[in-house]
Amino acid sequence: MALPDSFLDELVARSDIVEIVQRYVPLKKSGSNYFGLCPFHNEKSPSFSVSPDKQIFHCFGCGEGGGVIQFVMKIENLPFLDAVRTLADWAGMQMPTDREQSDEQRRVRERMLSMNRDAARYFHSLLWQEQGKEALAYFARRGLSKKTITSFGLGYSENAWDGLLKHLTGLGYRPNEMEKAGLAVRGNGGGLYDRFRGRVMFPIIDVRGSVVGFGGRVLDDSKPKYLNSPDTPVFHKNRNLFAMNLSKKSKMGRLILAEGYMDVIALHQAGFDCAVASLGTALTDEQAKLMTRYTKEVVICYDSDGAGQKAAQRAIDILNRAGLEVRVLRVPGAKDPDEYIKQNGSEAFGLLLQKPQTDGEYRIAQLAAQFDLEQDDGRVAFLKAAVQTLSAMPSRIEREIYARAAARQAGVSENAILAEIDRNMAQSRRRQKKEVEKKALQPLRQVQPQERELRYQNPRSALCEEKLLALVLQDQEFLDKARVKIGPDAFSSDFLAKIYQKAIDRREQGLELSAAACMAGLPDSEVRHLSGVLSETVRSREPDRELDDYISTILFEYQKRTAWNDDDLLRRAADHRREHEGG
Repeated sequence: MALPDSFLDELVARSDIVEIVQRYVPLKKSGSNYFGLCPFHNEKSPSFSVSPDKQIFHCFGCGEGGGVIQFVMKIENLPFLDAVRTLADWAGMQMPTDREQSDEQRRVRERMLSMNRDAARYFHSLLWQEQGKEALAYFARRGLSKKTITSFGLGYSENAWDGLLKHLTGLGYRPNEMEKAGLAVRGNGGGLYDRFRGRVMFPIIDVRGSVVGFGGRVLDDSKPKYLNSPDTPVFHKNRNLFAMNLSKKSKMGRLILAEGYMDVIALHQAGFDCAVASLGTALTDEQAKLMTRYTKEVVICYDSDGAGQKAAQRAIDILNRAGLEVRVLRVPGAKDPDEYIKQNGSEAFGLLLQKPQTDGEYRIAQLAAQFDLEQDDGRVAFLKAAVQTLSAMPSRIEREIYARAAARQAGVSENAILAEIDRNMAQSRRRQKKEVEKKALQPLRQVQPQERELRYQNPRSALCEEKLLALVLQDQEFLDKARVKIGPDAFSSDFLAKIYQKAIDRREQGLELSAAACMAGLPDSEVRHLSGVLSETVRSREPDRELDDYISTILFEYQKRTAWNDDDLLRRAADHRREHEGG
């Protein structure tokens, strides 16, 4: 569905990119721009730039970039229309949609949420009936009270092929709707049957209080142990967290990230109402960003086995990338928080929660556990691994604090490990410098876009075309001067010519001329390259002279491509030079 340019212009004008980005990424001002850690790749030093003047963002590390619409698309993993709709909601604007299509989408969504709610009520009701006795006994063995079971809406799916299908059909829902909602599965013969059978049920409720999906656990040893709803129009497991609908109201000032449904429920029952869990997958960037809306600190409390510790290491990086303060809680003598609370009580867990490890302490402790520190070769191997980990920490204060801890564990002096860290970082800087110098020796290669479909046939002309675009998108007066001297047909790059033509069209229509506006609707590859071009361009001290220089070079290269012969080429070049010099 096409949206009017006037609507997109107003939306971009109302959506300050610095304000929007700061909802997800902590930024610090440096010069005229803002910088922070890129939310789209793992990095230790800020290379993510936001320009309030140009209303664009660009990461000099991974190359992602664009305007405010592209940022919301990437950060929330949304298609274009959904990102526009999100920004419109934030800006208090009404979407100019195709009413018939919009009404149909809204109807499908509301009906699916209604069906999920009715399914959750059905599962919960079965728990208190004869067929749910075994499931209720399971919850009782896990120590859950009736109040907790009701609060979380827990239930049971009977061990039958079509129990839910019959129930929902009786309420007026159609089989194809149940399949689309992930409540039913189509068999090889074409018939439908219940997705969840013979399982205790955990409804997944979003932050708005709507039932969007389900998780189900078997009561025996059959596989798969856990089964979750597939992604549907109302449910995306990588963007939701179990119990976030309850935890967002917590007054504890932090979130506890646990590994599974039962850990979260046990923590809530014990009074720790800030616990959440990912939904059958490893933690995702989208889930970490969801947490940033409600807290600044996350305490990871995963299982103590090897898989849990590896998952914690991955989660630390993801949470750090989202700008969250990370702590890690180790539960001694128990495999998970649920078991620890049963053995020691909620008060003991509360005391444990008062002194979680920082992410740095946790990483060093995990490294130390991998080596025999009673042996010389074990200490050497540990220190080498610790130096690599500590060298990646951006703060010198953090490096010194954790170096002291590593030195104590290995029985060496703090100065020795700090010297090794400095040497390692110096080597890394030298490698980076060599890479920069290597690239500097290949200037034409640097001009080329990374995307193969955008590669330039004439890099000399294309470089000037990029610079020309940067000037005209910064000030419409430069566009007015340029368009009387040069048209898009003189450009060597079809992509850059398209942007130039778009700028001219917008100017003629009286629309806003800005980089962000010109990026709307472009493919990702073009947005990334254009944002990089504009982000690397600094404001010129002599913009009029530069503009003429760029136009001169572009026209000269154009004439070279289109000249019939050498004499004609020389004549055209001489004429242009005299005109340019005023002679």
